[in-house]
Amino acid sequence: MARAFENGAVFSAREIELIEPVARAVAIPKPADERFVRQSLGGLSAALPSQATDEMGGKLKFRTYMTMLDGYDERALAYACRRCLDELDWFPTVHQMKERMSKWVSPEDSAIRRARAIIRTGRREVTADAPPITAAQIRAMKPDLRSMGLAAGFITQDQIDEALAEIEQPPEQMAA
Repeated sequence: MARAFENGAVFSAREIELIEPVARAVAIPKPADERFVRQSLGGLSAALPSQATDEMGGKLKFRTYMTMLDGYDERALAYACRRCLDELDWFPTVHQMKERMSKWVSPEDSAIRRARAIIRTGRREVTADAPPITAAQIRAMKPDLRSMGLAAGFITQDQIDEALAEIEQPPEQMAA
């Protein structure tokens, strides 16, 4: 999957077969437990200054943060905390935390997105067992379709020339 976004990457049927289950997968977040959220908020409060509040206000603020961050992925929360420490001068609001968590993409989700992109837009290798295109089929194609086939590498200019040359030859030459 490392080749997914390379220019001109082509994938074999076997590779596509391996990628399809990943594309159908769903990344399940691992919700942060209360202990992890407490540690994360504690680390932020130790490192960043915040508005002075009395003890009751501090507990209320802490419970609000705990409630609002409940259920978020542990790794997303850790990422958001690192970003807050790098970017902010004051203790972040819940909105600032959620904004940073929304930008985090799990490695599993990244692999799923990449697999879906390959399935959706990736070029597939032409299989060897496909029957070759006959001269009659080439003659039956419209010129723009021939050009597309030539550009995609499914037919060659020699094949086109040979197929069209057969039309121009008189019948007695074709029998010979």
